[in-house]
Amino acid sequence: MGYRTALTTPGRLLVLALSAGLAAGADHDPAEVLRRVTAKVLAARERIPDYTCVETVTREYWRPAAATLRQPCARVLVERQHPGLAMVLRDAVTDRLRLDVAMVNRGEIFSWVGASKFDDAGIDDVVHNGPIATGAFGAYLVVVFEQDPRTFTFEKNTVSEGRSLMEYSFDVAVVQSRYKLWAGGSWVYVAYSGTIQVDPDTDEVVRMTVRIAEPPPATNVCMTTTTLDFGMAHIGGVFFPLPTRTRQWFVLPDGEEAENTTGFANCREYKGESTICFVETAPAAGRTLENAPPPPLSVPANLRFTLELTAPIPADTAAAGDPFAGRLVAPLRDGKRTLAPAGSLVEGRLVRVQSFHVPPLEVILALKPEHLEIGGSKVPLAAVRDWTQAVLAARSSKRKAGVKILLPLKGEEQAGVFQFAGQHVAVRKGFRSDWRTVTAREPAGTGR
Repeated sequence: MGYRTALTTPGRLLVLALSAGLAAGADHDPAEVLRRVTAKVLAARERIPDYTCVETVTREYWRPAAATLRQPCARVLVERQHPGLAMVLRDAVTDRLRLDVAMVNRGEIFSWVGASKFDDAGIDDVVHNGPIATGAFGAYLVVVFEQDPRTFTFEKNTVSEGRSLMEYSFDVAVVQSRYKLWAGGSWVYVAYSGTIQVDPDTDEVVRMTVRIAEPPPATNVCMTTTTLDFGMAHIGGVFFPLPTRTRQWFVLPDGEEAENTTGFANCREYKGESTICFVETAPAAGRTLENAPPPPLSVPANLRFTLELTAPIPADTAAAGDPFAGRLVAPLRDGKRTLAPAGSLVEGRLVRVQSFHVPPLEVILALKPEHLEIGGSKVPLAAVRDWTQAVLAARSSKRKAGVKILLPLKGEEQAGVFQFAGQHVAVRKGFRSDWRTVTAREPAGTGR
């Protein structure tokens, strides 16, 4: 499933207008409340620093009880309201992602949690599989209050969790929209509608809902709805509204549905740093080839090693993006030369944590080694799972059982994929696995 959404935020383009209908008994003027809320959001927008948070996304996939073929979206949405036995949804799969996300003047940028840098290329270069959205961190507020809607309509007074709120609706035509969906190889702008709920006593945005009812067929989505709950954050000396939780629901043409629940933690001011490197074609003045620093260490391809985890991995709380640590069970050798002794530290990152809730119940983990400690330095390490020992064991087994080989997904080319039976799996400390080093360009699954 590769459906995904994004919001673009190029800058303020318009002044908001209001079309409001007063509700009987209302204590507040809807037009005045909306004016104050808008002014407060825009004022905070002018003063807030660049900031970053840890974003945890839990993705749940729901599938019809019986396998179904792709259908016209109109039919899918009708059957969704009155499902027959075959269309009753069952919780099928859960996976989890953990990212660092930063809001800077050019929009949202992402990296895996704890990575050394953010990726300017976009969320697709970090998360390669499954439904994912940008905009939840801050862009929705910018788009709705600064750019897209020409008109808000006051709908009603409501109460949520004991708090008296006012609700407004808006509609955005595709020619005004900055909301994008992925459509088979490119991004397309789509029309959308939504509501905002605000607190008239504090002039704060409390909740926002955004809905796309009729996306283009190429997006492979029949409907998507996003709900954002806001709280006031204090970062860099400025109070401003920041999502505390976001829920995004996708409905697909085959009747499958998916929900992303996103939470944010450890929010702080972000100060990006840049480093400029110059390539020397000759030794600099005062430096000779003899005293020049040695070239960076590298690990040759096609070396086999066994990795032992030094800490457990609990699948119920772990997420793609989390680091893992292990050590070499035996020395890593290149011919007769020892590159790293037994016990050398290996650091890596989980790139998939996936639990299946329908038979066969199982957990899939994908581990990606990234660094090996050699002589006190971290050396880049690219490796794939080595199936040689598993094949030899199967050949010598009296049961003559075959070897089930798990292929990596896109983005897992330098990773090993592991399958564990059951649910609530915790991979124990000391778990061992066999690996083979590769070059960065060698695809996984080309075992020798």
